[in-house]
Amino acid sequence: MWPGRDRKGNYAYACARVKAKKSLLLTKDNYPKFLLMDLNEIGRFLGETQYQVEMSSLASRWEGVNLIELGTSRNLARVYSEILGFTKGDLCEMVSGYLARWDAWNIKTILRGKYYGASIDDIKEDLVAAGELSEDDLNKLVSLGSVKEVLEAMKKVGGTQFSEEMIGSVERSGTLAQIEDHLDRAYYEKLVSTINRKTKAGQVFYSYVAREIDAVNVMTLLKCKRESLAADRIAGFFVPGGNEVNQKEFVRLAAMEGMEQLLSELAKLRMYEDIKDSLETFKRTGSLSDVSSALLRYTLKSAGKFSHVYPLSVLPILDYIIRKKVEVDNIRIIARGKESGMDPELIKKLLVI
Repeated sequence: MWPGRDRKGNYAYACARVKAKKSLLLTKDNYPKFLLMDLNEIGRFLGETQYQVEMSSLASRWEGVNLIELGTSRNLARVYSEILGFTKGDLCEMVSGYLARWDAWNIKTILRGKYYGASIDDIKEDLVAAGELSEDDLNKLVSLGSVKEVLEAMKKVGGTQFSEEMIGSVERSGTLAQIEDHLDRAYYEKLVSTINRKTKAGQVFYSYVAREIDAVNVMTLLKCKRESLAADRIAGFFVPGGNEVNQKEFVRLAAMEGMEQLLSELAKLRMYEDIKDSLETFKRTGSLSDVSSALLRYTLKSAGKFSHVYPLSVLPILDYIIRKKVEVDNIRIIARGKESGMDPELIKKLLVI
């Protein structure tokens, strides 16, 4: 499926290229400055950075929050395509596998847009053509009229199969939860199945992916417990491939009698120190947004740590890929917050820095 399966990757060259790209990332002190700017000022600032190509080409047709969102999304897709272009062999294979997550992201974005009646232009602003689905593929899906039509078309466009039960679940439950969980699980199952753990490169790659899957499973447990789902139903949402939260542990945690007992058991995980403050916030508010941000910071820290231990591996590249996505997310959070008149302090709390 991916090129270069039998060829060794160009690790030294690719890591050097990514190191140069990493130097262009915005610094932490840029975000407080953005909070003091209006949308046009943020747009002009971005036009003088690594976002210049996209901001310049779109400025004649778009402005304000729309220009910022579309410009950052297209820049993200371009940067990821460039990385795929200069990686070779098994390194390209691993990066391709990791970036396939954007197919799931884009499909979920299209489905949510169709479900909530968003316009085609609004949906397109959030798409990032960085996976296996091309921009043409995504545009064809966006042009369809309903959630059901998109799911049916996915069988031809993306090869993703949705059972009639899954398609029917949207109308029965009134949510896209089962479809979205299926997309995430299918992505990780495919990714793990393609990692060659007989090689050092594969072992290093898997060591990070397993931590990311653990974080996904912890978030799933918290969501399901908050909704008071039965243990046997929760077990169906398990994503295989993790390290600490394997299937046996996931089923055990799913069987906890209540949220307090689950939170007590989560304290035994290695990630707990990184998420414990957000769990306390969750206890008070019932919102998982802080936990989601904390888990992202945990995986980001893991990628950074691994990239220093293995400087000539896939991990410095994954570290940059994740940090680039976080940067774009932060810019878009600020832009949307300003557009809606949100309090700057609240916007600041939503950022992952």
